[in-house]
Amino acid sequence: MRRHYFLDEYTIIAAERGKRPSDFQHPGTGERSNPKTCPFCPGNEGMTPPAVAAYTDEGVFADGEERVKGWWARSFLNLYPAVTAEPGPPSREWVADFATGFHEVIVESPDHQADPSRFSNRDLQRLVCVYRDRYRCRIYEPFVEYVSIFKNWGRVAGASLSHTHSQLIALTIVPPALKREMAAIGESSRCPYCSLAGREASSDRLIFENERFVLIAPYSSTVPYETWILPKGHLSDLEGLDPIDRECLAEVLGEGLGRLDRLLGGPPYNCTIHQLRDPGYHLNLRIQPALSTIAGFEKNTGIFINTVSPEDAASQLRTA
Repeated sequence: MRRHYFLDEYTIIAAERGKRPSDFQHPGTGERSNPKTCPFCPGNEGMTPPAVAAYTDEGVFADGEERVKGWWARSFLNLYPAVTAEPGPPSREWVADFATGFHEVIVESPDHQADPSRFSNRDLQRLVCVYRDRYRCRIYEPFVEYVSIFKNWGRVAGASLSHTHSQLIALTIVPPALKREMAAIGESSRCPYCSLAGREASSDRLIFENERFVLIAPYSSTVPYETWILPKGHLSDLEGLDPIDRECLAEVLGEGLGRLDRLLGGPPYNCTIHQLRDPGYHLNLRIQPALSTIAGFEKNTGIFINTVSPEDAASQLRTA
């Protein structure tokens, strides 16, 4: 049994089950919708709420009476939000609070067939810049304490539409998991993530690295072929990325998604960005393929069973 000491997570590595990459080959991410009726495609902007930010070659604009055209990325408030700026009153039956916040959809490309695992380097750099821009826009809202940015790819991983997109949810609280991390970090003499990035750069779990970032299969991977992206230097959030950081992050993100695609045949996955405005935190991105089911044991214990050791996963991804 393996444990991430500062995340307080446990994983059982059951590699003796002997699963091969072909056992995880996925038939696809689901049936693609029709571009003519897809609300995320150019020409259908009226099917969504007005864009709060439409990214074009001429600059960034918000929709007015007319919708911005010629965009290469577009962000708007979710039509079915988890949180809103003006929520309804909470239940009086139990202790509750208003579900206040912002919930955005970030359409990453005008191309209905676009696949992030095959994005060009320019497209990946643009995506990193959009993530950073939307984070900066929301983290300074008066009541916002945390901004969650995540991507669900494929219906199995939670994507309701096949056109590539991410989501941003700005909350009035710091999630309990992040609070526990910060408590553990505060008790450490050195940032655990800094130690992790340095140690894994010379381990069998390293998949790829460049000047500023490492791509690793974490020691206590909770799912098969899970990967993490860590900055080598200490950065707490996307706002701290300088231009070289953004280029290097885009490269490593492309390597992570591309290698998973080549090895596993386009698996569904969740990509999450973990960050805090607290300078003690260490930015990290986690890509978790949706290849296994969270079943009774996991729900009963909070302990995950992973049938592929991170060392084997890293080896296969290095050569993918």
